[in-house]
Amino acid sequence: MAGRRDSIPGSARLRSLAPGGSCRRSRRDGGRDRLHAAQGTRRSTGGADARLGRPGRLLHLARRRCRIRRCRSRTGGTATGSRAGAVTRGQAWRAVVLPPVGAGRIAGSALADAVGTGVFASGAAVYFSQRLGLSIATIAGGLAVAGAVALAAVTPLGMLSDRFGYQRVLRITHFAHALLYPLFLFVGNVAEFIGLITVVTVLDRLASPAFQAMVGATVGTERRSETMGYVRAVRNGGFALGGLITSTAIAVGTTTAYNVLPVGNAVSFALAGILLSGIPNACAPRTPADAPPRRRVRPRYLALAGLNVVLLMHDTILQLALPLYVLNQTRLPAAVLPPLYVLNTVLVVVLQRRLSRWAATIRGAARAEQAAGVLLAVACACFAAVAVLAPVAGAGALVVGVVALTVGESLQVAGAWELSYEHAPSAERGAHLAVFSIGVGVQHSVGPGIVSLLAVWGAVAWFPVAAAFVLAGTATRRIASRPWPALQRGLKDSPPEVTRLH
Repeated sequence: MAGRRDSIPGSARLRSLAPGGSCRRSRRDGGRDRLHAAQGTRRSTGGADARLGRPGRLLHLARRRCRIRRCRSRTGGTATGSRAGAVTRGQAWRAVVLPPVGAGRIAGSALADAVGTGVFASGAAVYFSQRLGLSIATIAGGLAVAGAVALAAVTPLGMLSDRFGYQRVLRITHFAHALLYPLFLFVGNVAEFIGLITVVTVLDRLASPAFQAMVGATVGTERRSETMGYVRAVRNGGFALGGLITSTAIAVGTTTAYNVLPVGNAVSFALAGILLSGIPNACAPRTPADAPPRRRVRPRYLALAGLNVVLLMHDTILQLALPLYVLNQTRLPAAVLPPLYVLNTVLVVVLQRRLSRWAATIRGAARAEQAAGVLLAVACACFAAVAVLAPVAGAGALVVGVVALTVGESLQVAGAWELSYEHAPSAERGAHLAVFSIGVGVQHSVGPGIVSLLAVWGAVAWFPVAAAFVLAGTATRRIASRPWPALQRGLKDSPPEVTRLH
């Protein structure tokens, strides 16, 4: 009996691809014949697997999995009695090497992207000044021009993802990044630098809403917030790893070491694009020709985007205002700052996915935004107290403030994901998410000038910022919790159209 079972391939023993997708166990020789007929092919019952060797067996099993997946995807998730189609060797090896299609592969792509981004972003200023020989004024001016162009272009470009598919547009941006970043090695003047950094920044702004829309279309409503939380936790780990690589390159200080920054980022983008292969390419649902006209962006959606800009100041506070404030307005040494960033990264990795579950509905996301405003205000109060406390007590208040800031940051991000996605009409989701993402660019442009006053005015300046956080969080909850009219006049919100890629 054992010999008979071993003579049948493992995956074939467990299922037969009959109409309706039912799985039957082949109990007799007649059942084995029905199994081969259902799959459309007869397989040898000899010791073929033993003769293939381990690499051959992996390839053989991968080809079977590819046939099953292709057959099921063509029939809406159920298998048929027709042959699933030939599978190429490349498709089979991808089934062995790449993680399963879905949240795992999305997270893997995000991790690859984050490592490369961490490598380049953490050392970009040093690379531009030391390797390219650009002045600080030139770097700042180039980044300002790039940010302004990206703000103007992101909304029209966001419509492309609605038209051509979120996964396709995201892969194009990744592969375009992979081609563009090595060009930094050949930048020879200011015009080339500004042109290249502008194109790269525009692609960055386009990728973010496309990624969010792709996640929502891939994993579904119930798992969207949790998946985005998991992705953010993974990305923070990737940023930290990229920062370590950059620290090593800067410590070496040679031209070759500096060149690792753009080249490494290009490699990571190429890997991220490859990992997205097989993810369903969801497009916005088509609008009937006789449908009533729709307003592009509702005022309430714009209000949510504007309030999000205020709440996003937590990022600038952590990266810019807090270090300057500690160095200029407190008696604490600069050595206290690196452990605070480590604490922030660890807490985000540990808490983001769990906290995102609280924001899995519109009401939950609205409450999360309000709670985030309160926690960010608590963090501001702790930072204000550092200036008047003794060094030991001040260090404790600083740690408590960073913990409150991190939890508030995680809640704010999770709430913003849910509200921006759910309140965007499905037919224009990419364009609306692009509008919402403009807040990130605005905050990066305006935020540093506002929060830098904290380092100049001292403890008293933290209280207006705290009040702004509380008001923004409360207003966000009030706007988001009230019933919204139909997202599309005359149309029901439709699920995205999905084209499966094989």
